[in-house]
Amino acid sequence: MLRNYLKIAWRGLLKNRLFSALNLIGLATGLAVAMLLVLYVKDELLFDRYHSKADRIYRVNLTVSFDGQTMKWANAPNVVGPTTKAEIPGVQQQVRFLHHNFGQTAFVGSGEKKFAEKKFYWADSTLFDVFDVPLRQGSIQTALNAPGKVLLSESTANRYFGADNPMGRVIIVDNKDTLEVTGVYANFPGASTIDADLIGSFASVRWASNPTNQSWSNASFETYLLMAPQINVAQIEKQMAAMVNKHVPKADQFYSLWLQPLTDVHLGSSEITNANTQRVGDSRQVKIMLMLALVILLIACINYMNLATARAQIRFKEVGLTKTVGATKQHLIGRFYLETGIMVSLAMVFAIALVAIGLPFVNQLTDKQLSFWTVFTPQVLLGLVAIGVVITLLAGAYPAFYLSSFSPKQLLSTTFRSQSGAGLFRRSLVVIQFTASVVLIISTLIFYQQLQFIQNQKLGYEPTQVLAITTAGARNPEQIEALMNDYRGLSSVEEVCRAQVFPGSGGSGRTLSKSNNPREGTAIRTNRVTPEFISVLGLKLLAGKTLPAYKDPKDTTVQVLLNKKAVDYLGYTPEQAIGKKAHNLFGWDSAEIIGVVDDFHFESFHQPIGAYAFHNADTEGRPYLLVKMRTANLSQTMRQLETVFRKDLSESAFEYTFLNDFLNTLYRAEQRTATVVLTFSSLAILIACLGLFGLAAYTAEQRTKEIGVRKVLGASVPSLIGLLSRDFIKLVVIAIVIATPVAWYAMNRWLQDFAYKIDIEWWVFAIAGILAVGIALLTVSYQSVKAALMNPVKSLRTE
Repeated sequence: MLRNYLKIAWRGLLKNRLFSALNLIGLATGLAVAMLLVLYVKDELLFDRYHSKADRIYRVNLTVSFDGQTMKWANAPNVVGPTTKAEIPGVQQQVRFLHHNFGQTAFVGSGEKKFAEKKFYWADSTLFDVFDVPLRQGSIQTALNAPGKVLLSESTANRYFGADNPMGRVIIVDNKDTLEVTGVYANFPGASTIDADLIGSFASVRWASNPTNQSWSNASFETYLLMAPQINVAQIEKQMAAMVNKHVPKADQFYSLWLQPLTDVHLGSSEITNANTQRVGDSRQVKIMLMLALVILLIACINYMNLATARAQIRFKEVGLTKTVGATKQHLIGRFYLETGIMVSLAMVFAIALVAIGLPFVNQLTDKQLSFWTVFTPQVLLGLVAIGVVITLLAGAYPAFYLSSFSPKQLLSTTFRSQSGAGLFRRSLVVIQFTASVVLIISTLIFYQQLQFIQNQKLGYEPTQVLAITTAGARNPEQIEALMNDYRGLSSVEEVCRAQVFPGSGGSGRTLSKSNNPREGTAIRTNRVTPEFISVLGLKLLAGKTLPAYKDPKDTTVQVLLNKKAVDYLGYTPEQAIGKKAHNLFGWDSAEIIGVVDDFHFESFHQPIGAYAFHNADTEGRPYLLVKMRTANLSQTMRQLETVFRKDLSESAFEYTFLNDFLNTLYRAEQRTATVVLTFSSLAILIACLGLFGLAAYTAEQRTKEIGVRKVLGASVPSLIGLLSRDFIKLVVIAIVIATPVAWYAMNRWLQDFAYKIDIEWWVFAIAGILAVGIALLTVSYQSVKAALMNPVKSLRTE
């Protein structure tokens, strides 16, 4: 009997090729898209869980308080890790990471080869006690146990030395530090927060590792603790608070310590700054992707169920005749479920093939390294089977239980068929389907509108054609001075300055206090620069003057230029601030305000503008040259700049960043989300259109005789098209009415993450509604026109 049912089911699929093809394409596409998005979500949720002790590893974070405002930092003072391990019994081990030069590019020389490395870290030798870092060469006992040692990732070792053995080879960092290669480790996987290409021994950084330099205030070190099994983390945090009270006077405690599980670091750090890694996820983005997967899967399932129930209604007579010749209800249920199961199984096979085709595109879109073979892991396969079973049970329920429950006499009655309740069910599903589609259309429009708003928002400075060139590899200041002079000699260069950082890339965190309240202050970002920075960045000087071109080495006063936000905090107008002291910035009264610049966005638009200061203290280096260009031939200018650089800094790599390109990277997550939503929303709408096309074909087929009669009585083609399209357009309009408040609420929540954001305008919903109606009209118009143009003689011959 099973073999007979399989034959009947297969013949039924071949007989109704249009419906079978629409069902197969729609369901396979929906399953494939959902699988791709689920693979992305799965990769995000499993971040860092590959470490064998992941559930016992915690990062030490700081909650910092300034002027009544709190911030969360991922870095801690260098003394916190060793002291915590020594004084708190539940802490088994600690390891500290220091991003080279606080995140600056490292210039590495290997023989004649020069490299610019952004992922160079210094780490304690206890690294291997806490994290799983498999060594391909070297010993974990000696790899980082002394100064002058460095580990390379496999890919880095191959770049530096090719097929040669890297062990014992020497590299030179920033033309200063000579390090011996003592090990090669496996590349960190894509789902790892640690993203180092090189790891030097922490003992090599004398100022940070020297016991006499251990500080409770310089929070520059990412610190991880390994806890004993089944430890009470809340109790450990209380002990850490007592430890801080023991070692730090209350007046100097500007932070509190707290612990973050390693498994929460990737997705739980969106509000945490000062992190070393660039692999920071966003839990909201993961939720958006998961919701998108569910919505697309829902649309695909509704699409399939709509077409399945529509096709089942055509089979009233077939079911009636089958029951007349002796088929039982159980036989019919088995047969209909078998047909549905075959179609769903075929869709799954095609979906897996589509995943294989689409995965490289998704990897490029999301900057991931997702593997196709992840599809065949037990969790994914079980999930896929579960989805298939659910779809089979739901989609096959109508023909299996509803039709098989009636007597043959009822099923053979035309009146009974016309009164069937399946039509209302299908219309409800179409409304749900297009509600989801309209929500996706509105979301996509608002995503891109917000990103466009950010890109067009005035920054307060001019980043266009400003190049940040790294000079950390220079041997001495004279080389940098020669490079600046040579650049100024180029006709395509307008101005050059030296800077500690450029807007958006960080800076030093300090405190600015009012003269009458030394115990309180506001957080301020500082940047050591040369006088030309105003013209290079196009800043507006509100009062005073720029920094002096020369400063006497014996002069202990630090000249500063504050932004208006900082001056407002001090209670001055820009003119009143000139000559006043910037208290607590560099000591209590060592900083003199000589100028005030207008506010500018030195962080992303997620954050409001804060206090900022440019200064000439020698407390920080100035590793960047900021070059303002005036040229229409950018490629030729870049060649000139590189040529001059290689002449003056022959032992360093030419590493540069365009400021406007860098600013775009600050919104990479939002851009990625918008692109993914646009891409997969388009596919979701396509799936919905396939279902609508099939229903239009079914409706036209059911009303063939009615159309013929109307044509004989004089109905025009446009009126017949309107007759067939009207019902579908009503459903789409209902979907728009439902989708509008849902989309408004969801996107209003998303926009709350931006300090500067658009207002959601009414016309966004109008455009989405017009698009939805237009898409629906285009979808049903083919079947409507085809039915309206049919010869009425042929139409009247149909049953």
